[in-house]
Amino acid sequence: MKNNKWKWTLGLLLGFSTSVLAQQVIDRSKLFKRESPYERYTTYRVSVTGGLGLPAGTFGDYMDKTSLRNYTLGLDFVFPKNNMSLGVSVGSQYFKNRLPRQVYNFDGQDISAVQTRTFSAYPLVVTGSYHIGKVNSLVRPYIQVGVGGAYAEVANYWGAIATGDNGFKFVAQAGAGVRVLFKKTGNLGLELGATYQHIPFTVESEGIKDASTLNVRAGLFYRWW
Repeated sequence: MKNNKWKWTLGLLLGFSTSVLAQQVIDRSKLFKRESPYERYTTYRVSVTGGLGLPAGTFGDYMDKTSLRNYTLGLDFVFPKNNMSLGVSVGSQYFKNRLPRQVYNFDGQDISAVQTRTFSAYPLVVTGSYHIGKVNSLVRPYIQVGVGGAYAEVANYWGAIATGDNGFKFVAQAGAGVRVLFKKTGNLGLELGATYQHIPFTVESEGIKDASTLNVRAGLFYRWW
């Protein structure tokens, strides 16, 4: 009798445990319908891009050469529910234009010199972006605006004589682009974009009233949570 009683008790316990475990197991079809972490949480994205810089405005009259020394490193906080992201970016830009040797007049004296015009800037910008499409879309266009500051320098070398100016300046940016995930729920992707950057930088000796550029860039981004 005692053995039968223990068998019944053990059977009831096993049956109860199996019932509880069955209730805790997530159905396979429901498991794969759950949102990914990128759709549920605020996530992070870092991007490294580089590309072509084109002078614009009065800066385009001063510097008629484009540049490939144009790089940006960006970090974003991505909010999946409203398609927005906030971030910060730091960049490095350098332009150089060498003119043929000519005769120039300085303080009433004529000198023969090769004129080498340079411009460099290191912008630090706070950015805000709005994306079209869900956070895990393979192709996701976006528009972006940003404000910040930059250390900028205009230096014009007339042989051994240098003119120009430098200092910390205000920066405003506006642009658009597209991000392409290599895998729908993956971490790595391709970024393409264009940004118009305006720096109100006046250098009267060079005829510059602003240092505006159009930057076309390409690179990679990595996201995580």
